[in-house]
Amino acid sequence: MEEATEVAKLHNKALSKILQDLKSKLKGFKYSFSNFYALLEERMNNPSKYGFKEGKIACCGSGPYRGRPSCGGKKGIKEYELCRNVSEYVFFDSAHPTDRAYQQMAELIWSGTRNTTGHYNLKELFN
Repeated sequence: MEEATEVAKLHNKALSKILQDLKSKLKGFKYSFSNFYALLEERMNNPSKYGFKEGKIACCGSGPYRGRPSCGGKKGIKEYELCRNVSEYVFFDSAHPTDRAYQQMAELIWSGTRNTTGHYNLKELFN
């Protein structure tokens, strides 16, 4: 997982630079860039700031951090834990944020400030 995280970080850094280069070379070029990983990591590390009780343990799964993808008896693992209130968690399972976390991030991508969305948010880009 750590390797994938580092690849995502490198990708985001390179993409941001390429978009900035294109903007300087192409007259009228507009773009929106949101670092989804950074938005998610912020919620993982500061869950209470965003109204969550848990940022690193998934609502459903097994093993450490409920990080084994076993929710609903998948992958041949019959035993798993399921939280009582999914809206208190950043992650539903080992790989997917909860609807509430996605909603928060979608709102930022749509109408967030430039420190969240790069040069334009999506609302500005499409209006």
